[in-house]
This record gives sequence, structure tokens and C-alpha cells, in this order.
Amino acid sequence: MAAVAMRCARGLAFGATKLLTSTQTPTYYGAQTFRRFSRTVTAFDSVKKFTKDHEWISMDGTTGTIGITNHAQESLGELVYVDLPEVGKEVSKGEECGTVESVKAASDLLAPVSGVCIEVNSALEGAPELINKSPHEEGWILKMKLSKPEELEELMDEEAYQAFVKSEEQES
Repeated sequence: MAAVAMRCARGLAFGATKLLTSTQTPTYYGAQTFRRFSRTVTAFDSVKKFTKDHEWISMDGTTGTIGITNHAQESLGELVYVDLPEVGKEVSKGEECGTVESVKAASDLLAPVSGVCIEVNSALEGAPELINKSPHEEGWILKMKLSKPEELEELMDEEAYQAFVKSEEQES
């Protein structure tokens, strides 16, 4: 972070325009600094991708943490049961790797990428409502060691996913 602060300080000498801080709050510095700073922050942030089936995956090296999106949990309503996959289970992209059940419906969790399940969120067995409370943090469902990381390129980033959700809502 010291390098980022130094880059920001140097930006003042180039003329003030705009820079987003690590909390994405607008502050004013040099445009040249903004480009360097945004690349630096991106290197530290984990990459999150989304599927059209409303699952998300967040990467940490070759390990992906998977869950359902906030939109999905809102659509399902109060979750009452989560069927977690077995650790060691190998799944292909698009294959069922778990189930979430709510008071409204049951929905399959489809693997966003191919890999092997290396960990499950066992806290969900006794408290599936964690997904409703915190779908992107405490409500993660499983961690997977990716066998084909290139499949991530086929998934949507957050901006594309939000546009997809809007288009779905307009159709219904």
C-alpha cells in the first residue's frame, strides 16, 4: 500500500483530475495516477465472475469459492436447506454440484467451471439462512480446485451480470 500512496502523492504533481481509492470513493488526483492506481488495486482484489444461472465464483489462485448471487437468494426467499457436495467430488462445468431449498422452491447449484470440490461450508448445514444474510461472504457454498481455469473467461463480470439481471427482469 505504501507504493500506492506514493503513486497517489506523485499524481498531485501531474495536475488534479480524478482517482478512485481502494474503497471506490471519488478523490481528485492526476489521470495518469488513476490508471496506475486502478491496475495496482486490481492486482490485490479477488476476481468475481457470474453465471446466467445466478452463481458466482471468486478466485484465489487456482481455487474458486462458489455461491449463489444476492439476486438468486432474494428470488428464492428464505432458505431452509442446502445440500452440499462431497469433498473430493469432481464436476464438469454446468453439472449439478449441490441444491438449495427455500420455502418457495428448490434449485440446483450448477458448477460455473470444472474442478474438484476441496471444501464445503459446513456452517450452512445448521444455518442455511447464512446465504440470505450474506450470500457473497458467509454464505459461500463450496471451494473448488479448478481443472480448466480458461472456463472463467466464458463467465460474466459484475457489470455484465447486472445488465443480464436487468434484461431478465424486463422480460418478465
